[in-house]
Formats: sequence, C-alpha cells, structure tokens
Amino acid sequence: MSAKPLTITDLSALPRLGFKGRGTLAAMQAKGLVLENQPNRAFPQSDGLICMVLAASEVFLLGAARENAVRLSDLENSWRIDEAGGTYPLLRRHSHAWFSMQGASAPEMLAKLCAVDFRTHRFTDFRIAQTSVARLNSIVLRADADGEPTYHLLADSASRVYMLACLQDAAEEFGGRTAKRSL
Repeated sequence: MSAKPLTITDLSALPRLGFKGRGTLAAMQAKGLVLENQPNRAFPQSDGLICMVLAASEVFLLGAARENAVRLSDLENSWRIDEAGGTYPLLRRHSHAWFSMQGASAPEMLAKLCAVDFRTHRFTDFRIAQTSVARLNSIVLRADADGEPTYHLLADSASRVYMLACLQDAAEEFGGRTAKRSL
C-alpha cells in the first residue's frame, strides 16, 4: 500500500477553545477531560476532542468535528471564574487559524518552514511544539490519523491567508495539494 499524497486542509471553521489560569488543569479534569500535567503534550478524548496542554496553566481544545462545537460551547458558557480556581476561557476560534498537513512527506515539508525536527521518529504522536513557522508564532501538534503522519498547525488568524500560501508553496515540491473540507 503506497502512502497518501501530502494534503493540506484548512480546519479554521472547526471549533476550538482555550483556558488559562492557575487552576486550569484541575478545572478541566473536574469538567471530565482526561489529561495530565505534561506541557507540550496532547490528550485525545473519547469523543474526538483533543486537549493540548501547553503549560501547567494553559490548555487548548480542538474540536475534531461539528459535534464537539456543542461540548466546547457548553464549557465556555457554563464557565465561572470563581468556581474554576482563577481559570478563564480564551476564544481561540477568533485568535488562531487551524491547518492540518497529512502524509509521509509532511515532516520534510515542515522542515522548509521551521527549524524543529518533525520527523516521526523524533517528534512522537501527540507531541506539541510552540515555535515559529514561516516567521509566525505557531503551535504544531502531531496527531496521526488514518495511519498517516498528521500535523496540526495553529497560528495567528489574521495571517491565515499568508500561512496557507506558505504551506502550499512548501508542499509543492512534494506534490502536495489543498483539500476541500466539507462541514
């Protein structure tokens, strides 16, 4: 079976939400999320949601499907700072564009834009790098899907068009294509 071609998908329409504050991890666990105090690691949830622990005081939640929008909306709307150890929500759907790159050549493509070694034997599944990609502060998560190396990139939403152009340019050498995502 041959590897799938490199595919870039703009997931910016999918739900995402963050929380920050001294009691964030305990508050997330109290809300039913499964995670550990391991910064720069991600924890997949049984419903497809991905909980990225960026620091002991910050998480970033990625909704893998429309169904996760309800869970994230409920978390956001039911949040009470006085009940959550000083933790507050961050509306990441407004601050971060979200792209995925899938395929065996994704690590090589990312090497053209970033100095982090994303090769699969060095950058393990569910690992996170907070780094610079194409000169933009970015978060890169490896979360393999469908048996293929899959990387999620989150960067400033105001630079979404620029980042997509950089990703497409870097992917061209590898026969990469941009996928259409239907929601």
